[in-house]
Amino acid sequence: MSRRVALLSLGGTINMTQDASGGNARPDDGVGEHLLVAVDGARIDAHPLANVSSSDVRPHHLSAVLASARAAVDEGADGVVLTHGTDTLEETAFLLERYWDREAPLVVTGAMRPASDLGADGPANLRDAVRAATASSARGLGVLVVLDGHAHLADQVTKASSRSVSAFASAPSGPLAIIEQDDLRLLHRPLSRTARLPGSPPDHFPAVPVLAAGLDEDLALLDHIPPEQLAGLVIAGVGMGHVSPAAMPRLRRLLEGGIPVVVASRTWYGGTSTHHYAYPGSEVDLLDAGAVMAGLLPPAKARLLLQTLLADGADPDRIREAFGAFAS
Repeated sequence: MSRRVALLSLGGTINMTQDASGGNARPDDGVGEHLLVAVDGARIDAHPLANVSSSDVRPHHLSAVLASARAAVDEGADGVVLTHGTDTLEETAFLLERYWDREAPLVVTGAMRPASDLGADGPANLRDAVRAATASSARGLGVLVVLDGHAHLADQVTKASSRSVSAFASAPSGPLAIIEQDDLRLLHRPLSRTARLPGSPPDHFPAVPVLAAGLDEDLALLDHIPPEQLAGLVIAGVGMGHVSPAAMPRLRRLLEGGIPVVVASRTWYGGTSTHHYAYPGSEVDLLDAGAVMAGLLPPAKARLLLQTLLADGADPDRIREAFGAFAS
């Protein structure tokens, strides 16, 4: 018996075509049927939700994805596939993972080349995403990202290249699986999923900017942002999560005013620490001031986690506990 997959679409390069020069890719509503030709062995129920670039995806889009995906699974679908632009695909997958509460897989995919390009990767990625969505070994794993023949966990995947077809990678464990015709070939056994949040994302997240630390960066911009306009702050710290000593008075002022500060690492591998360094501006100094370390989460995902927690009314202890699940 043919398996059922709900195909949701938010757009992105996989749903774009180029002009005659081979550039200037734009959304094209006619791409959808062409993509479905690549999928066989499954009944596809297509539900276009939007056709926008990934930089234009908003929380209300993801609430619509969750509502449609849950309804499809509850009505008998074996899994769900979401097509999405690659620029913010890792963020959408991470955010959906916070809320996805079904055993059936929710698989996010996209393309690096427009549908009209020679060697377009969208059809193969969609085929593989459907295979992952119906794979028995994918059940209970939550939200997966499938591109270039591999499946990745939503919490670990990142876009590592702005151009390559092999654009996505996962740290620290590497891809979860290789896509095969009938199932996934797991490359490692994932840890238990972190706790889910109830419901869906709010239409608007609390204001949580990301500021980057670096050479001669004292975060002086904070002097010009009224604290009441900040719900929280994420720092993309250097090394294991460090800032300039001159930035510490500004961060302490925020923390003493009750504004949560999360410090991630701007480096891809390794994440933040809690004990390696104790000089001014180091992780120990930041922790003593009340900051929270993001562990293995990169700045963009740390921002989303803090926003979802704040939107759910989390107190400082719960925020610290939630980030503790990603400790490195």
